[in-house]
Amino acid sequence: MVHNYTKKGVYLMNKRLQPTVMMEIALLAALSMLIDFIDSAFRIGPWSFSFSMVPILILAIRRGPKAGFMGGFLWALLQFVTGDAHGFVHPVQMILDYPLAFTVLGLAGYAYRNRTLPNILKWSLIGIFARYVCHWLSGWIFFGMYAPEGQPAWLYSLIVNGNVFLINTVVCLIILALLYYSSKDRLFIPKS
Repeated sequence: MVHNYTKKGVYLMNKRLQPTVMMEIALLAALSMLIDFIDSAFRIGPWSFSFSMVPILILAIRRGPKAGFMGGFLWALLQFVTGDAHGFVHPVQMILDYPLAFTVLGLAGYAYRNRTLPNILKWSLIGIFARYVCHWLSGWIFFGMYAPEGQPAWLYSLIVNGNVFLINTVVCLIILALLYYSSKDRLFIPKS
């Protein structure tokens, strides 16, 4: 069997995905969905915290951006299949809030080049920030009508999505740091 990995265990971008990587993509996307279900049971308004992005971020860091993008996209599809994705006002809004927002979490995969904690946190922050930029754009363009009178739509979306971004980012980065120190070699670096 030919292995398409570098010495660091990163999947090469121009080769076909191996069954092991496809299995990880499916399992970690499903784990994100499961955590999302658990999180939603404890949500009180839009400002509750969630750590459901962590499995996709780990996937991206383990296997590179291509696997991360695929895992995020699969998670978005699971949102549709389970009925968790709803309330669409326009097809572009649907794309911004689901497939695109979840897929860009794969940007964390660029940490595979140097899997130190600062690099992992930096690229994870970039992926999470890109996700919330998608949500912010969607809120500004399609939900600005809910802004209080006199408040610009972009600011309203920034406040609503910014609060969620800050809370979820801090929670996810803390969890990634704890996981890094407890099981770096097993969790972030694949054996095959």
